[in-house]
Amino acid sequence: MKVRKSVHAGIVAVLLAAGLVNTPPASSVPASSVEATPVLPVPGYQLAWSDEFDGARLDTGSWFYREGEKAICSNNPGNVSVADGSLRIALKREDRNGMPYTCGGVISQKTFGYGYYETRAKLWGDQGFHSAFWTTGLSDYVPDTPQYKGPNNRVNEIDGFEVDSHAPDVFSQVSHWFVPQHVGNPGGVYRGPDSSDGYHVYGFEWTPTQVRYFIDGQLTRVLPKPGPHGLQNIWLTTLGFTAPVDETNLPGETAWDYFRYYAPVQPDADVSAGTVVVDNGDSGYAESGRWTDDVTDGHHQTFGFQDKDVRRTDDPTASAAWRPQLPAKQSYEVFVWNPSFLHTGQKAARYTVSHDGGQTAAVVNQDSAGQQWVSLGAYRMTPGRGQGVRVTSDPAGSGTLRADAVKFVPAVVVDNDQTGYSEQGPWQSSSSVTGWRGQDTRWSGDPAATARWAPTLPRSTTYDVYAWIPDGRQDSETRIGVTDPGYTESGAWAASSLTGWDGTATRTTNDTKATAEWRPELPIAGRYEVSAWVPNDAISTTAARYTVDHPGGQSSVEVDQTTGGKQWVSLGTYDFAAGTAGRVTIANAAGRGYLRTNVVRFVRVGADEATPPTYTVTHAGGVSTVAPDLSLGVDRWVKLGNFAFEAGSKGSVTVSASGGVVRADAVKFLAAPARNQLPSAPNAVTAFVQPNPSNGDQVLQVRWLPTGAIGYHVYLDGNRVTWQPVRGGSFRMYELLAGQTHRVTMTSVDRTGKESAPSTPFVVRVPVDKVPPATPAQVSAEATNGGAVLYWPQSTEVDLHGYNVYVDGRRITDVPTGNPADAQSRALGFPVPDLTNDVTHTLAVTVVDQSGNESKPATVPVTPKPMAVVGITDPGYTETGTWSGSSVAGWQGTSTRTSNIATATADWRPTLETSGEYDVYAWVPNHLNSTTAARYTVTHASGSDATTLDQTTGGARWILLGRYPFTAGTTAHITLTNAAGTGWLRTSAVKFVPATSGLGGAR
Repeated sequence: MKVRKSVHAGIVAVLLAAGLVNTPPASSVPASSVEATPVLPVPGYQLAWSDEFDGARLDTGSWFYREGEKAICSNNPGNVSVADGSLRIALKREDRNGMPYTCGGVISQKTFGYGYYETRAKLWGDQGFHSAFWTTGLSDYVPDTPQYKGPNNRVNEIDGFEVDSHAPDVFSQVSHWFVPQHVGNPGGVYRGPDSSDGYHVYGFEWTPTQVRYFIDGQLTRVLPKPGPHGLQNIWLTTLGFTAPVDETNLPGETAWDYFRYYAPVQPDADVSAGTVVVDNGDSGYAESGRWTDDVTDGHHQTFGFQDKDVRRTDDPTASAAWRPQLPAKQSYEVFVWNPSFLHTGQKAARYTVSHDGGQTAAVVNQDSAGQQWVSLGAYRMTPGRGQGVRVTSDPAGSGTLRADAVKFVPAVVVDNDQTGYSEQGPWQSSSSVTGWRGQDTRWSGDPAATARWAPTLPRSTTYDVYAWIPDGRQDSETRIGVTDPGYTESGAWAASSLTGWDGTATRTTNDTKATAEWRPELPIAGRYEVSAWVPNDAISTTAARYTVDHPGGQSSVEVDQTTGGKQWVSLGTYDFAAGTAGRVTIANAAGRGYLRTNVVRFVRVGADEATPPTYTVTHAGGVSTVAPDLSLGVDRWVKLGNFAFEAGSKGSVTVSASGGVVRADAVKFLAAPARNQLPSAPNAVTAFVQPNPSNGDQVLQVRWLPTGAIGYHVYLDGNRVTWQPVRGGSFRMYELLAGQTHRVTMTSVDRTGKESAPSTPFVVRVPVDKVPPATPAQVSAEATNGGAVLYWPQSTEVDLHGYNVYVDGRRITDVPTGNPADAQSRALGFPVPDLTNDVTHTLAVTVVDQSGNESKPATVPVTPKPMAVVGITDPGYTETGTWSGSSVAGWQGTSTRTSNIATATADWRPTLETSGEYDVYAWVPNHLNSTTAARYTVTHASGSDATTLDQTTGGARWILLGRYPFTAGTTAHITLTNAAGTGWLRTSAVKFVPATSGLGGAR
């Protein structure tokens, strides 16, 4: 029997009105109310949209069918149905469009951003099929999606799970992004429940700084750097994927109980009607030094605030400044929008705030801060003095500096180290529990202790009051993982592919005398429960002995690591002094099997607050006692209420430790705007498309008359295309597709996120594109045996569809080839087969855009030769020692092999057709951790010669080892050794080119 969970239509309606999902206010939301309220594994989210699949058929107003061919199946809309409260995707043995199987899937028409995504599904368990719960955008550039009528929104891909049916308990959890080029975010596999034995709940949380994966409510993986934010579609799909397919029980099906998207509930602590925003195109913005728009291969990297252009510089002397037109002399909290999701981001962007008190610097790592507003602090500023923010590259940092927007929010913030903050009774500082802006917090467990915040307010009015409530668990919980300073080992240990707590690394050893130790630095003396997270595997030890050293002596617990792990196991509760005197040691008491380590934690007993802290607010109307609502989580601004205050320092907020341990950080006072009044829709909305014939771009320009709202949202054909509300009266969006017609509507947004009714639609037509793309540049060809390899850089045509390849005037590509979403794909080479050796052929490449326009050809001659090429999968390649596959790409993007064993060797032995002189090449992979002395020894007819190459740099190409005489047959060979004795030795392909062909087209 299928257990159903409820969703609440009322909550959905409120959130739609609040603009937390990109659906026009007039849209309806499918929802049902049944048995139980869903419990999320993470706080801070509320249901924004769902489909419970309770109808008689698929809601085609909310979902596309997946179409096209993929792997070994054809996606057939007829394989998708809704029955018994579930979406069903059938798997059939039938021929369709050249494929032996049919499969299917659905793609949401609505798009979603940061939030928590969840589905409940029962997958198929017989071999041959691949099911996935994932998010990515639609695009005409992707052949297996329906014809999309909006802009290209294929920005990123987050795989909540991918499961191959022959291994139903193995879940691949990874992410990718496609701008400015394809980047894979290394994830991995998680071995969990059997996905085919019944329904299981799968979810992932997408935030500006990470993706967290869950199965049945348990955290299974954490991936940092989630890539750019783009409003993306959700996909529920099942493909025929892996041959041979087990056809015993076909037709089969996967069943999907529901899909739910939970939007983050954002506090309005940084939103005010008096906010002043200076974007990088506004009059208050200025630059010095060399700056450019952030453009890659013709594509604007529009990931700034309001989805606008980002500016970038690699000039170490460059700077950018934001000078606002401030309305009044008062305190402002200053925020910068971090636009960079790239690995190239400046690691130490130095923002300097000039204010009444002088200048204050704050350093932001643009590489890891996420796409979000980052607070630089609150400062008193005076209009007319030219105060504002300036950014430069810090000499200690590296990477590309990017500049976008700065906002100035009229707010008074009193932190625990500033004027206006005071304490009574004993308080201590905590550096492990951080608060607002990552600063230290204060804590006390004395019932008589109090902390008080007394602001100096600029005027008499009503204020929304917020307290930053830290996550206090870190003060009462000390964790040590295998990469932390308190962890040490003796004996032979190695990294393990098993994941530990929160997706952290684990270590393993089969050295029966090896031990490991965790030594914590406890901040407070007290009684602690000690636990270990236990990885488990069938080949592990049956008796991992954990020994706890504490002031009372030693206590040991033996744990079977072959089963029952993947959880915290208690090692007991003991008294400890503050400091590093306590420890936990692990040894293999069984004397066999693999011993494994991960995280040990010490949790102070009774340290957590028994109840949430109670705040006392003294205001113009009296005194109010507030118990804050922590249901959305902690480590954030929590609203205490709305109160009237007189100007000056007459009001205050007080907290006491009467209910247990209390933590004191910062309190914010934000002038409250008028309430209960939805803004009216924008007036005089107009739109037009401006073509850019030089690169095929079609740029939508939208303009309107502002209504005094906090911001505005833009909708294209009913789908919201603005993530953040736009301030001002204009918006632009790149990369519309030529020849299409769109309806543009807009809404106004108030401070709480509520939207007005949509404006009157404005119809805009994208012009037809009749301009051919530019001829490809820098086309080169490499000769092979009876063929060639073509190379060319990615075209900067924005509406790129692909490339056509011609041989001696005859087109050999049935459809345009290439991956427009991957700017690096052409560097891997395009193989051209079936050419005649010792005959010069003319190869040509053209660029084709989405409208079918084709560029003039770029031609290159090539003369194939009867050379011998041996790769790592060919019979002539052998190894000695321990080797493994590597993700470092080799010739034509093929796999490479690697070994860190100093004595390992590799050998390539070709079959040469004729005797004579040959030019010998090696394709040399390179990586920073490779050996600096890879020795290639060529054995030839006159003896042997060695060439030593540095594999850390200068590779990723053919390198000539020399010209040597060889006899026909298999006596010639190349042997590779690690002459340095350290670093990773890497292999790809070698080739032997008859000397009469010159250098064989080396690149």
